[in-house]
Amino acid sequence: MNARAVDSAEHPDVVATLAVAFAQDPVLSFLFDDPVARPSMLAMFFAARLAGGIGIDEVLTVDGCSSAAVWVPPQEPDDPGPDFGGVVAASMSLLGEEQALAKFIALQPMLEAHPHTPHWYLAFVGTRPEGRGRGLASALVTVVTDRCDAEGVPAYLESSNPANVPLYERHGFSVTGEVSIVDGPTIPLMWRDPQA
Repeated sequence: MNARAVDSAEHPDVVATLAVAFAQDPVLSFLFDDPVARPSMLAMFFAARLAGGIGIDEVLTVDGCSSAAVWVPPQEPDDPGPDFGGVVAASMSLLGEEQALAKFIALQPMLEAHPHTPHWYLAFVGTRPEGRGRGLASALVTVVTDRCDAEGVPAYLESSNPANVPLYERHGFSVTGEVSIVDGPTIPLMWRDPQA
C-alpha cells in the first residue's frame, strides 16, 4: 500500500474523498450544522482549502483515492502558509456572513493553540467508509512521520474526532491539551516528537 503525492489535477478526487470522510466529523458538523446541505458544503470547503494550499501543502492519497491526507510542511513564522481566503469566502457564501463569523470566532481557540515551533501539520486525513479498517489512513500518516523521524522534525494535529486519538497515538502522537469550542466539540491537540 503505497501513499503518493497528488497534483492539482487530482484535487477533485481528493475533495470528493474528504467530503465523504468528514460527513460526520464533529468539528465540520459544528461548522456546517445542516446535515442535508453538509455534503455539498464540505465539497466547497475542501475545494477552497486545497486551492489555497497549492504550492505549499503536500496532498497524499492511497488506494485509488479511497483515502487522502493534507499535510502542511514545516514553516518558519515569516513563511507564507496556505491561503484561507477561499475557505472564508466559501463559508460565508454557504452560511451567510453573520453565521460564518460566529462559527469562525468559536473556532479561534483551536487556531490560537497551533504551535509556533516548525513542524509537519496534519490538516486533514480521511477515508471513504468502504475503505475504513484497512490501514489506509495509517499509510498516509506513516509516510510523513517516517520523514519526520529521518529529518528530526516534530508533527502536530488536532483530532477533530476524539475517536481517532488511538490511531494517532499508535503513530507516536500524544495528547498535549484540548480546546473546547463554545456550543461545539472538545478537540484533542496532539504533538509528536521525532523518534529514533
